[in-house]
Amino acid sequence: MRTTRGLVLALASGATLLAASAAPAQDTGLYIGAAAGQSSYRDMCHDAEVMAGSPGAFDCLHKEATGAKAFAGWRFHRNLAVEFSYIDFGQARASGTVGGAEVTATTSAEAAGLSALGFLPLGEQLWVFGRLGLLGSRVSSRTEGAVSTQDNHTETELHVGIGALFQLGRDWGIRAEYERMNETRIDLISLGAQYRF
Repeated sequence: MRTTRGLVLALASGATLLAASAAPAQDTGLYIGAAAGQSSYRDMCHDAEVMAGSPGAFDCLHKEATGAKAFAGWRFHRNLAVEFSYIDFGQARASGTVGGAEVTATTSAEAAGLSALGFLPLGEQLWVFGRLGLLGSRVSSRTEGAVSTQDNHTETELHVGIGALFQLGRDWGIRAEYERMNETRIDLISLGAQYRF
């Protein structure tokens, strides 16, 4: 009788430990996803004026475009993940005048890199997260019309962001995120989906 009771207690303890260790594991694993949204080129107008050699040629502060991203990651702990991102920030356009003649500026940017993500639960299905990483970026700018110039440059820069993940069951989730390339000052606000394997 004592042996049976001990065996039942041991089995119950083992089941409790297994359940406790399995709960965090439900939030971990490999995942992929995609998102789209609005990008903002915060220094585009100033940079276009420098390229055109005419301060005040573009009557704007920043310009928006449609951006998209693809990502793949490994959530190795319920609160931590490492993620690879590829981002196409789209093409932004601005119109201005130099010496009374029209000039058009266009800028596009692409980037890829690796980030660490930290997750904080706000409930059973809702998580907020922060991002810190590095991106290798390529920015292409040109002016056409009254002044024709072109500039292409690459940079390795800080990639920061904050977002929320709403988990739809075990596999699918919806993500909303704000992220920025720190040096080139290009932002992306996006909404997307992810699938966990």
